[in-house]
Amino acid sequence: MIHARFESVRPRSPGIDPAHPADAGIARATRRAGAEAFERHVSPHADKLLAAARSAVDAMPPTRHHAAWRLLIDDLAHATVEIQRIQSTPDSQPEPDASVVRDLQLWPYVLAWAERSFIISDLAEQHRPMGPPLPREEQHLWTDRAHAAWRRGDLDATEAWYSADNELITLAHLVERDDSAVVVLAGELGSEQMRVLGRYDTEDEAQRASPPPVPAGVLHPDARSFEHRPPEPEAPVAELIRQVDEARHTGDVYMALLDATEDSGFTRAPLPRLAELIGRAAKFADALETKQGQRTAARLSVLAKQLDVLRKELESAAQDLGVGVLPPHRTPRPIFHTSPAPRALTTTLPAGPASPHAPGSARRR
Repeated sequence: MIHARFESVRPRSPGIDPAHPADAGIARATRRAGAEAFERHVSPHADKLLAAARSAVDAMPPTRHHAAWRLLIDDLAHATVEIQRIQSTPDSQPEPDASVVRDLQLWPYVLAWAERSFIISDLAEQHRPMGPPLPREEQHLWTDRAHAAWRRGDLDATEAWYSADNELITLAHLVERDDSAVVVLAGELGSEQMRVLGRYDTEDEAQRASPPPVPAGVLHPDARSFEHRPPEPEAPVAELIRQVDEARHTGDVYMALLDATEDSGFTRAPLPRLAELIGRAAKFADALETKQGQRTAARLSVLAKQLDVLRKELESAAQDLGVGVLPPHRTPRPIFHTSPAPRALTTTLPAGPASPHAPGSARRR
């Protein structure tokens, strides 16, 4: 897939800031890798791929999203023309400055290909041949068996996509007694409209014979999967666990719990982040526009609300820790040698007076 060729474009560290002098070299290397990836893997085939994508859309049954696909094809065609123009323009500066300037000019167009190339790949793939359909009687037989397997819980789906006919296609293992077959299904799983398009011995055979996938949708139309993201200020869970492991006073544990639940608007702690993740996953499930997706979206929405309750309970529990310290008999082990055994006490020391004032509560950082 073209999209996979651009993985070297993606910065490996989310904390890289191209505007920071210390990261300028990494940013330059990323741009150079992106330009090289495009020149090596895409440029020789870009015009043919774009033409194949256009003709694939033209051959499909009309549907509402074709106009958007054509705009994307035109967008990448423009990017291709600009890349070719920049690469063919004589350098006005000596190397290596000329290469740096050229890579900087190429970067927006290469990045567009990196983020949208899956559209072109999937559309161009529409021209591959499909396997012959099952005879009508055999299709009815396997469809009945698939419905029975679904009711038993023996229909194990492994992959799903939409075809050019805007039908939901699912690859699934149909298990019967000690036998298993791979079936290609059309229609929502478990619905009355679900039917078997083909039966195969392996997933590879099934995929080659199935209707090819059209480009998958995205939850947010303006999302940029390769764009730079500034580092997040909140502490990761591993750091909070270490803070508890190293704590001796309850104040340290109190702070770790609050740092896990903080949701002030300026700081997003792990637990609110998890609630946000589940909430967005619920939106994704609902956007599938299937009954199963709606059921999953409802479950995820309930879990997100339960996490909010859990967050409030954790804050309350942190307050209830009060002020305390671990008892002194919990001594740490020596690292390099064995400590001498403690001498036996011959007298009993009187207990000290109780403190008239309890220490103050842990103060937030």
